[in-house]
Parts: sequence; structure tokens; C-alpha cells
Amino acid sequence: MSIDEAHARYLLDHHLGRLATVAPNGTPQNKPVGYRYNPELGTIDISGFNMETSAKYRNVAVNPDVSFVVDDSIGEGATNMRFVELRGRAEQAIQAPPPEDTEGLSRGIIRIRPRRLISWGVGSKGAALHSEDLATDGGGTQPAERPAVGRSGPAAPAAQRAVAALVAELQEGFDERDAEISNRHFARDLMWGSPFGVTVNGYDELHAIHERLKRAGTGGSASRFEIVRVFGVGADVAIAHVRRVALDDDGDPVPARDDATGAFSEMAMYVLVRRAGDWWLAGGQNTPIRPKPAD
Repeated sequence: MSIDEAHARYLLDHHLGRLATVAPNGTPQNKPVGYRYNPELGTIDISGFNMETSAKYRNVAVNPDVSFVVDDSIGEGATNMRFVELRGRAEQAIQAPPPEDTEGLSRGIIRIRPRRLISWGVGSKGAALHSEDLATDGGGTQPAERPAVGRSGPAAPAAQRAVAALVAELQEGFDERDAEISNRHFARDLMWGSPFGVTVNGYDELHAIHERLKRAGTGGSASRFEIVRVFGVGADVAIAHVRRVALDDDGDPVPARDDATGAFSEMAMYVLVRRAGDWWLAGGQNTPIRPKPAD
């Protein structure tokens, strides 16, 4: 269900509102903001100067649940108050380059997709409370635009640095055959999937396995770890593809093969989470790299 004409006109006629977000520690925050109602998408688009560094921008990456209010008065007393509250989910998005005369206006915006509307004194409703659901989870309304989960702003370089630091430890631990180095930033309750379909839960169990493998020299004579792609999906969450390339005695990549009885390369999916200022590996899945099938 879309926003009806009376409420859409009210939102189009105004340009200032109040955005309530929730900080990562659960603290509510409420800020006055400029906005634009996007009738094509049915969204509220909030822009601003240095948006990517603001608390509200970081908040919606962690907790997307928000409340947005636009209000005014056409006279004295409660019966002459008007407001529209939209409750929904927000996301970090990118807008087209702003006009040249708005120097400092960020391309990063907060985009709200309303799910519930509550109003007073708007349109034909008069001085009466009105509420309605605009969208429901699991089946009715499809989002007008499929979101991108990779974040811009501070989240992106922070995620890159976190993954680079982890890969450096994996490389050093592999070269030194030292599980203490490789697993230095593995979380206590991490989830792990081996190349052979075995799942491991928790640091203690996985660390014991890695110690045995490194003592036995399993994994080939040498390997090179390479970052393939990194997503900063929030202020404190990063997802990465990391390739381990098995090398022969001359330092050249070992050709991919159909079995994993000898030295083989693998692709890993890693999930990193920041806690108390440090990044920890929360989940990993390794998959052997096989030869490409013939056309």
C-alpha cells in the first residue's frame, strides 16, 4: 500500500522533519533533518553535509528501524496541530551529484522505506488520529528498489583495513606454521566450515585442529593469501572473499585439480565483527578451487 494523496502532498509541501534512530548501544537519538519525499519510490530521502560521518548515518547501518516525524500548526491548540509519523526501515544510499552551489553536501543519504503511517489533522481526516500499515514483511509489498549492502563512507576503509590485517596474520601463521598467529583474531564462538564439509563451532575446537595440521605440515610447501573483495556492511561488520593460492617449489601457483589429495588452492568467505575497538573473525567457510568446466 502506498502513501495516499493527502499525506503525500503534506510531505511534499514540507522539507524539515525529525529523525529518530537507535545507536549501537541501544540509546535512542533524535535529530532535526532536511528531507525530500520521493513519490516514485515512496521513500523519504534525507541528505546533509558530511552525512557519512554523522551518528545517524552510522546508526542505520547497525539498526535500520527508524521513526520520522513532520509536523506543523495551523492555529492555536491541539486541534490545530498536524503531523505525519512514518515508521520503517532505513538504509545508507547514494544520491546523484548535488548542485555545485551546495558545496559540502554529501552524496551519501539516508533512505527510509515507510512501513506504517500515523497522522493527525492531515487531509480529510481532520483533527483525528489516523494510522495504517503501508507494507508487511513476507509477502505483500515488494521494495521499489533492491538495496546494495556494501556501505560507503567510514565503513568501507575500516573494513578494508580489518580484512588486510587478518590476511597478514593468516599469511604469517601459514609461513611460520604457527596456529597462534593465524588464529590470533578468531572469536571465541566463531562458526567455521572446512573445505570438506565439516563444520566446527568455537575457537577451542578449531584451534586444536589447526595446531595439528600445522605440526603435520599439511597444506603444501607454500601459499599466498589474496584479498578478492571486501564489503563493509555496517560500522562494525565486514564480509570478505579471500583466496589462498597454493604454490609449488618455484613459487608458482599449483594448477587447480579435481581432488584435494595434494596441494590445492581454496576460496574463503569471512565475516568479521568489531568488538571493543578490535576486529574478530566470527565466521568462515573454505571451498576448494576446482578446474573450470570445459565449454
